[in-house]
Amino acid sequence: MNARKIASLLALSLLTVGFCSPQYRALAALPDRITLPRGDAIEIPDLDVFGHHDVGGVKAMRLRHGLELLARGQGGMALTLGGVPVKRVDVQATAPRRVLLGGQAIGVTVRGASTVVAIDRVPSAEGPLRFPAGAAGLRVGDALTAVDGRAVRSDAGLHEFVQQAGRAGRPVRLTVVRRDGVHTLKAQPVFDRQLARYRLGIYVRDELSGVGTLTFADPERGTFAALGHSVRLAPGSRLSSRGEIVPAVVFGVMRARRGRPGQKMGALDLTQLPLGTITRNTDVGIGGQLARLPKGRVLPLATASEVRPGPATLYTVLRDHKVEAFRVRIERVITDRRAGSKGMVLRIVDRRLLRRSGGIVQGMSGSPLVQGGRLIGAVTHVFVHDPWRGYGTFAAWMDESLCQSERNVRQAASPAAASEYAMERAGSAQGA
Repeated sequence: MNARKIASLLALSLLTVGFCSPQYRALAALPDRITLPRGDAIEIPDLDVFGHHDVGGVKAMRLRHGLELLARGQGGMALTLGGVPVKRVDVQATAPRRVLLGGQAIGVTVRGASTVVAIDRVPSAEGPLRFPAGAAGLRVGDALTAVDGRAVRSDAGLHEFVQQAGRAGRPVRLTVVRRDGVHTLKAQPVFDRQLARYRLGIYVRDELSGVGTLTFADPERGTFAALGHSVRLAPGSRLSSRGEIVPAVVFGVMRARRGRPGQKMGALDLTQLPLGTITRNTDVGIGGQLARLPKGRVLPLATASEVRPGPATLYTVLRDHKVEAFRVRIERVITDRRAGSKGMVLRIVDRRLLRRSGGIVQGMSGSPLVQGGRLIGAVTHVFVHDPWRGYGTFAAWMDESLCQSERNVRQAASPAAASEYAMERAGSAQGA
């Protein structure tokens, strides 16, 4: 009986050790199916104790710390332990997506509901400063959709509703939209002795415009992807997906310094027809339908798993309409998170770009990144205290959210604030 108990405990201990081993964890994390562009390879680490054999369409090569799968066609690979099959991985080889390389400066205009971008105190007729908006519970980012049941269609309309309520000595009933739903608030207008009119102490915007960069265009679908991050009218506001992209010209660059982001100085060319309409505003950029295809090289689109630390090329405009190429280095690849604007860390290493811009500047958001002849991503943010470095997102994430499926696309009817391609804060990073 004791020998049987000891044997059971030993078996349980061996199983526990096996389940906790790096090889078992890597095996458990290995997906049943992998999709790769034909001719591309993916590395599977920490599987040294397992044997393997190909099941057609795949070439598996032993590396120092794992395996590399080369997709030649439809097929797979079987993993064995002591000759016993323990796992099969099916590999689906697809034709590489090919897109038009961007880099052109574009103007972005986004419209939406009147959104609170700032809240202030009001110098009342009685003397003390009053805070009607704060007392009512209004927040920066609130989208004002109605006052006393009447739709707010412009800033002038909101102003008139407030004056009417102030002269009648009654509060206004505000309908606001936030991320958590629709709220109804009551605010008492205060007569501003300096401006001689009734106010709530709020500043609102219903339109946003700025300069960014086109990342790529899909020649088959006639769609585009740009910026690499969302556009907002105010921090915390909901997103708008109504707007246009137009041609833009860059006059020059205000150089970046530590603690002070630089900026492209440019203007929207409203004398020309729009380049396209914005229909999607997501965490990985804006997208929509093009009125006409831009000029550009056709490149294959890299999957997120193909991006590696190492040299890459950034394309952007620093003067007029000329797209130029600059050397960068991908320092870190971050794939263990959901699709967003921070999928890699990059560093500017090109002395020409550092002399002219000081590093990554606002307006570079969406500047495409190319590595090994493939489009891998786009610049999204600059590190405020180290403008030589910043974040980028993956082109594959942008393609999936902006040019292909409807999945993972965040859209809303209200807009939002200081242009994210100009001023979004994300810890120590700002929108580029």
